[in-house]
Amino acid sequence: MKRLFLTSTFMLCSLLFVQAQSGNLTLGNSAGKKITTGNYNTILGRNTGYNFLSGNSNVFLGQSAGYTNTTGSNNVFLGVDAGFYETGSNKLYINAGRSSNPLIYGEFDNGIVKINGTLAVGTNNYNGSGYGLYVADGIRTEAVQIDAETNWPDYVFARNYQLNSLHEVEAFIQKNSHLPNVPSAKEVNEKGINVVEMDATLLRKIEELTLYTIQQNKQIEALQKRLKQLEQQMQTKK
Repeated sequence: MKRLFLTSTFMLCSLLFVQAQSGNLTLGNSAGKKITTGNYNTILGRNTGYNFLSGNSNVFLGQSAGYTNTTGSNNVFLGVDAGFYETGSNKLYINAGRSSNPLIYGEFDNGIVKINGTLAVGTNNYNGSGYGLYVADGIRTEAVQIDAETNWPDYVFARNYQLNSLHEVEAFIQKNSHLPNVPSAKEVNEKGINVVEMDATLLRKIEELTLYTIQQNKQIEALQKRLKQLEQQMQTKK
């Protein structure tokens, strides 16, 4: 029994050595069984790289990973059935299953990494968040570009826009302790804020303030004109 074990170990080591010398390493039933040419491929697992013929610098790890790929290069498929249907090159699949949307997908030649799920950084408080990225302790970056689909408040300048009078605004503030159409401190504490929606809300208020300023400026000009007329009348009477 001991001799059989040593013989089997020696044969396995010899096989791996020969494969390593040829530039490819395969291990597992039918793993990379059809390889004809190619170098520096590592194919481990039952039926892994089953249809692979040629290509370089691939890593297929997990049962049936890279099963359909025949001539790709520079691929990394990790997990059972990972990259099962992928036939191209320079791809990254990390997954358990044959999905075309793996948990982690990448394109080495384009410098792209895609996560099909939630990426949580420094926290476990992400379940049910509804967001693809959840980061504890904040994010520091040089620029943020938001692709917003919202009703941007240029409608404030439409002729039929109903602008509340300042008396109405004052009454609302006295009753609610915040501006109309602006979330209260309690709502923000409980629900947080949507940055796009809040920017739109703040812009709406700025545009309304602009309209109030225009109205007041017209009133001031009218008063100045009336005052000038009264001064002229008084001068005439003297």
